[in-house]
Amino acid sequence: MSNIATQSQLTHAPTLKRLIIQHPLVAFFVIAFAGAWIVLLPLVLSQNGQGLLPYTLPAIGPIPASYWFAALAAIAGPTLASFTVTAITTGKAGIRQLLRRYILWRVGLRWYLLVLLGLPLIQLACSSIFLGISPLTAFIREWPLYFTTFLPNVLIITFAVQIWEEGGWSGYAVPNLQKRFGAFRAALILGSLWGLFHLPIFLVPGQIFATRVGLIAIIVQLVITMIAGVLLRIIMNWFFNNTKGSILLAILFHSSLDASNGGSAYITHLLPTSQLGFYGLATILVPLVASVLLLIFTRGRLSYKPERVEKQIEATQPVLIQ
Repeated sequence: MSNIATQSQLTHAPTLKRLIIQHPLVAFFVIAFAGAWIVLLPLVLSQNGQGLLPYTLPAIGPIPASYWFAALAAIAGPTLASFTVTAITTGKAGIRQLLRRYILWRVGLRWYLLVLLGLPLIQLACSSIFLGISPLTAFIREWPLYFTTFLPNVLIITFAVQIWEEGGWSGYAVPNLQKRFGAFRAALILGSLWGLFHLPIFLVPGQIFATRVGLIAIIVQLVITMIAGVLLRIIMNWFFNNTKGSILLAILFHSSLDASNGGSAYITHLLPTSQLGFYGLATILVPLVASVLLLIFTRGRLSYKPERVEKQIEATQPVLIQ
């Protein structure tokens, strides 16, 4: 398929399609936010959420309603946006290349070790600043938990949510933002929007907040989440650029982060309740320090080399309009 859309082709395209071709990144985020937030609206309005409507959404077996709504939102949001904009701007060739990046696994063993072993160990090591060596000794003493709890959690999170969420962020947003703005500014943009994307979850008790809270608490948490999103996207963009734009590795990275956060089953089994707050501080400290070091040592480029990265994802770039 040609990468050039002629003015004649653009003129005869339907209005919506023409807008998507002219503004693909804006279209991606509009579809991602609209799709996800529309799906989450019944949850937010229900008794499970803000209680504005008189119904309660049931769990499916052991899975609370909020979990399966989050999965549906990721599908209707980032994944739908990625495939829609890619199909319209680059056609079947772009879709084929996008799908290939889901199974791009030949990136080097060290990146798998970093994701599946390094991330939980680094966070435990950082928590030792506050807790001494007890987190690391707990990891050694309770090593079976890594195989019985952590890795299964990574697998569950991968297929429940992150295959859909990162399929959009790393599938479309990261490569196209980097091409237009560079790696660092791409992280600033996506990290901020990524944090904002999770706003409806703040309105569902039991997710971010234990109970319903006021507007000030929501705004403060939103700002913190957006800052954390920027720090994590700096790290993930560097990782993305060193793993050939692999969506698979981005999914595993995000899933491993979720499986090793302070509220995960793995950490709550590994550490006593009295230490979880300090571990939570470590999970903030790690991305802060790591992102600063990456910006310094890569001079803000985050290993982004357009000629190398775009070779892997060239078919997923939007068409050029002349």
